[in-house]
Amino acid sequence: MSVEKLSDLSLFPATREQTIESRRRTHPQWAKGLSMDEWLRRDELMEEMEFYKDGKLVIWVLAPRNDPKSLNFRCSCETIWRTGVFVRHGETKAVSVPCYGIAGVFTPPKNRGKGYARHMMRLLHWVLAPKTALPAEFPTAWGEPPERVRGVGDAGFSALYSDVGEDFYSACGVEEASVEGWDVRGPVGTVWELPKARVEGTPTSRKEWVWLDEDEMEDVWKQDVELMKRDVEERARETGRVQFSYLPDHGVAGMQVKRTMEFLPGLETTMPMEKWGVALKTGNGFSATAYATWTLDVLADEGVVIITRIRAERTIFKELIAKVMEAAGESGKIVKVEVWNLPAELEEIAGTMGGKTEKRNEHLSAFKWYGVENNDDVDWAFNEKFCWC
Repeated sequence: MSVEKLSDLSLFPATREQTIESRRRTHPQWAKGLSMDEWLRRDELMEEMEFYKDGKLVIWVLAPRNDPKSLNFRCSCETIWRTGVFVRHGETKAVSVPCYGIAGVFTPPKNRGKGYARHMMRLLHWVLAPKTALPAEFPTAWGEPPERVRGVGDAGFSALYSDVGEDFYSACGVEEASVEGWDVRGPVGTVWELPKARVEGTPTSRKEWVWLDEDEMEDVWKQDVELMKRDVEERARETGRVQFSYLPDHGVAGMQVKRTMEFLPGLETTMPMEKWGVALKTGNGFSATAYATWTLDVLADEGVVIITRIRAERTIFKELIAKVMEAAGESGKIVKVEVWNLPAELEEIAGTMGGKTEKRNEHLSAFKWYGVENNDDVDWAFNEKFCWC
């Protein structure tokens, strides 16, 4: 059998039929208890939600140039358009920029070991990045470049979460020999095992707290966005390095909650929790100066609450974590609480409460910077669960 030439393949936005086929392929590996009908229905419902709708979600397939609509595409992935911010060295104000989350990279077993996924990811740069960030010439061995689709491109950066180690995606650069792909950065998590966590050492609450539902979470994230921009600017001044961040509003962090939907008979949906966050009470409302939001880890084999976004000073951190533990313990099904990339001063306090901090061996956060700087010269601020996809 002749070896298929990479130049005979290209990257295409999926047709509706290819989108459904892509989701069917991933069901056995990622559905975690959902039937095929539930799996397809969940994604269908999410297509109409803020984080996916209006063209934000694009499914991509690596398919033959002479049959781009084929259901025998070699592999697939998805990109999600988002808004981020960055501050360059020497600048003082955070600048908004389009950016992308990349997810669902999947090659059927029969197609593995042939270089398809690596080639798909290399081509992905050519549809996401600004033309100024790409070489003047497309690699001749790859044939013609993929078509740049309306509404996609001009990204400041993109990110993905690797479950295949640190090396695979870093080797997916914009050219054949390039290894300047997605670099793993800060895959660190702090985990409390319940009921072992030493929350009993927490002082009696001196503050008033407000539990947050789904709508209230969006409100606190909107408040926090302005604080995050300020923090990114401050970090740039202090470090002299480029700082960038995703932002949790406009459904980005909310996607983490919607993914947990469960199904009743007749494909009716229900949510597994009512409390999705907690914030410091102020007057008739709540404040983003001290809060945490969370979700359930839908890929875990046991009950895990994972904090999607957290903001707290040292003096109130224990009290805040105690409230998270309180909510997590209500169902009796949660065995762990996890948070990603706590600031060093909070990580130290977490250790006194039984939290164990270590490098994750899955969902490794990795980014590609499309500016003039190299990945090594850039810091990812707020590298937390809220922007996972």
